[in-house]
Amino acid sequence: MLRSALLLFTLFLVGISNAQDSSYAKEMIDSLCAPRYHGRGYVFQGDVKAASFIERQCKEKGLKSFGNSYAQSFTLGVNTFPGDMSVKFNGELLQTGVDYQVNPGSQKINGSYKVLYLKPNMVKNQEKILKTASKKKVQNRFVVIDEASENAIIEEFSKGINQNPLNAKSYVLLKDKKLTWWVSRRTYNTTILDVSKEGLDKKIKTVDLAIDQEWISDYQSQNVVAFIPGQVDSMVVFSAHFDHLGRMGKDTYIAGASDNASGSAMLLDLADYYVEHPPKYNTIFIWFAGEEAGLVGSKFFVEHPLFPLNKIKFLLNLDLMADAKKGITVVNGSIFNDAFDRLNAINERESLLNQVKARGAAANSDHYPFYEKGVPSFFIYTEGDYKHYHDVNDVPENIPLTNYSEVFQLITSFVKEGF
Repeated sequence: MLRSALLLFTLFLVGISNAQDSSYAKEMIDSLCAPRYHGRGYVFQGDVKAASFIERQCKEKGLKSFGNSYAQSFTLGVNTFPGDMSVKFNGELLQTGVDYQVNPGSQKINGSYKVLYLKPNMVKNQEKILKTASKKKVQNRFVVIDEASENAIIEEFSKGINQNPLNAKSYVLLKDKKLTWWVSRRTYNTTILDVSKEGLDKKIKTVDLAIDQEWISDYQSQNVVAFIPGQVDSMVVFSAHFDHLGRMGKDTYIAGASDNASGSAMLLDLADYYVEHPPKYNTIFIWFAGEEAGLVGSKFFVEHPLFPLNKIKFLLNLDLMADAKKGITVVNGSIFNDAFDRLNAINERESLLNQVKARGAAANSDHYPFYEKGVPSFFIYTEGDYKHYHDVNDVPENIPLTNYSEVFQLITSFVKEGF
């Protein structure tokens, strides 16, 4: 009876520990997604302010830095939307990020315009495209293109819309798919609006809009790098990108709770763990900036490393940690077979996740520049029911953190077994 009671009490304590882990992660996610960090993008220096927050956490935990600072600075060119963002169809105001989004390569624009609905016969070949483009009524109008029409001619024409083939004032692309935003490191000579067809109840006749835009050629961002000394000279690296998409106008920002405040929070949680459990390996934590702009921060790091890359035993890059209800996917899992088999064996032995699935090589996160340099690496992301990605609904109150503690335990057990 006493033995049973002790077992129950132990399980109770484990439950408290797991709850505390996810509670801390949630607290960090809430902080990183706060309005003061502006979506951790390039408007109002949101990413730089978020980097300062992470640096403060590193200092409070007593993590070491390479040199006098946790920061590794670099510059990039990026297109931003810092001011007005207002769009009206037929006099009715649309909701930014819900009814429409501005293509991130767009130019600024302000005014009232009539529209022209594009028909397939206007662009069925190059001759027709040139003829349509020569018409003055096209050059001063918003051209509406119904991408949901499933017309092959329209579909092919839309692929080159950022080149402004009709010399139009701007374009409206009607979509029946989820609106997904991104970061652009170039600008077009036109403005493009992606519009949800679901929210339209009648044909567009007029467009009134005010869209502010600013190209920044030398924006200064920064990675955050910290470490805990180990007992041997070799290294294990944990990485996650902390940047996101930032603001779509001064009133709307994309918080990026899953992508990737969740992975950034897990790195802070792992730092706490290794402070309390001194590691065998020198344990490095890197929060990358510029991932959403094309892996800019990680590419910069491998070209300007703060330590020898050949000392890295393994790198674990964490992204999209919001919901592991169905398990995890491991990019490079089918490349580094022995390491993946060991990870999978740990999962089965400790009965943690429903599935640990392997993928091949993919340039889809910050592990990839290291992989190209020959560093053994996994990119781990969770699989579940959570579907918000690069949209205004990826906010802290929506993420479940399902099986967060199980993913955490799998990762730490994997490293503990050694390389």
